[in-house]
Amino acid sequence: MIYFDNAATSKYKPFRVRHAALQALKKSANPGRGSHDDAIKAATIVHETRNDLLRFVGARETNAVFTKNCTEALNLAILGTVKPGGHVITTTLEHNSVLRPLYMLKEAGLITLTIIRPRNNEINVSDIEKAIHERSYLVAITTMSNVTGYAPPLERIGALCKDRGLLFLADGAQGLGHYPINMDAMHIDILCGAGHKGLHGMQGTGFLVFNKTVFINPIMYGGTGTESDRMTQPLLPPESLESGTLNYPGIAALRQGIIWTEKHKETNNKKSKAISEYLHDEISKLDELTLFSIKGSPIVTFSSSQIDTQLIADRLNEDYKVAVRYGLHCAPLALKQKDVCPTIRISIGVNNTMHQARYLISALRSILSKKAK
Repeated sequence: MIYFDNAATSKYKPFRVRHAALQALKKSANPGRGSHDDAIKAATIVHETRNDLLRFVGARETNAVFTKNCTEALNLAILGTVKPGGHVITTTLEHNSVLRPLYMLKEAGLITLTIIRPRNNEINVSDIEKAIHERSYLVAITTMSNVTGYAPPLERIGALCKDRGLLFLADGAQGLGHYPINMDAMHIDILCGAGHKGLHGMQGTGFLVFNKTVFINPIMYGGTGTESDRMTQPLLPPESLESGTLNYPGIAALRQGIIWTEKHKETNNKKSKAISEYLHDEISKLDELTLFSIKGSPIVTFSSSQIDTQLIADRLNEDYKVAVRYGLHCAPLALKQKDVCPTIRISIGVNNTMHQARYLISALRSILSKKAK
């Protein structure tokens, strides 16, 4: 199988990632839940992963909390900072992990919500500024659209939020590993991420990084390994936001994924950009298909008004053993704005090759020619 679905989860897991997970399973212990050697070693690796993560995202005076995925991190960030009667600003580019908790708060009458639409396929910072009013407290924006591959101007948005006293929440699920993120330089207050995509870790890992000036209320309560004699949740992170047993094998693997990704990011992104540019150039020559993505990004998205795109995805899978993603990609407003049906998304990973890209284009041409007959 030629795998072009890396925006859903990266196919390639470096040896050091797999080895770390295996070693953690062999030395199975619960970090923070014992004083024996194996538990202390596990807690040390969790601590080292936090530090490597903070360094990778350019964060100093921050906390790092582990979750089971980016969805949980985003829910924790949004629900844990809600201000009843407040106002939130987001965009049509967002994933349902941002939109659904915000819509829930809106429907419950707890917040008002402004959703910014891109102009000329870009988020205009002035549109965000115009939406701000006296009850605004949060701006929530993706680091990279998982439909178009567009990366908003995070540094300018962050500067605006800092100037106006708003929290800036960035969804790093797609951007991390592909797009340089520096929380301090970009004035990002809260960053949510996934371990299993651009960081080449395991599924079941996510994280929430936030400034120490930000207070996030827990949305889950339970055992933390600390202050166990109290019937109330610990007040300070990470324990206040990490109830229950952590995914220690996943966290150990994530640390090695971060280290590997940081070491190889320039080479990986250069290759990904070249493949993306080739795919965009070749798909643009196919009259039956319409591109919606940003040339050079690791995401190549297209649709067709002439041929059922699900049929194309099925043929790629069944006849050519090429894996792509068909659907709305959990970002319905991004496609609704463009007034298109579900699309096909090709997402490029570090182990994809130009040869595979050429094979994919050849397969597309064959499918389209057969359908035309």
